[in-house]
Amino acid sequence: MPRASALILCLIACAAVGATTGAPPADTAGRDRAHTYLMLRVVDALDLSDDKALQMRDILRRADEKRVDLSRRRDALDTKLRAALAQKPVDAAALGQLVTDAHTVQRELASLPEHTFGEAQKILTVVQQAKLLLFRRDLQGEVRQAIRRRGTAAAAGAHHPR
Repeated sequence: MPRASALILCLIACAAVGATTGAPPADTAGRDRAHTYLMLRVVDALDLSDDKALQMRDILRRADEKRVDLSRRRDALDTKLRAALAQKPVDAAALGQLVTDAHTVQRELASLPEHTFGEAQKILTVVQQAKLLLFRRDLQGEVRQAIRRRGTAAAAGAHHPR
């Protein structure tokens, strides 16, 4: 229990520090809560020591920052692709470069889980690596179920306005 309470205090402190970095509160607050929840789940699932938990926190935070950056780049490129396609006539050379850039960003986003797992492998035992793989699959299933529930609730709300 002392390990878990120390980790919780550490994560709360990190969230508080993250909230004072000047980013919009709604954006960082939600991500910090999600990150803290994920870290608690990872620590529990992998039975991590305090040291390993801190290292894993850093790996996951870097991955999340990279994902946010790549998502913003992808969104900006999508906007540019739409604008380039709307031009008459289409500038094939400019569009080709945008396609290349967008594909590169999508490839980087797709490889992020593999890269993150590669970093985690450096600090985790083989038992913890196996638990992480299983945890990741379980978590993906939970996320899919939550999305389905949210979609069902949104559809029900659209049919029954208040």
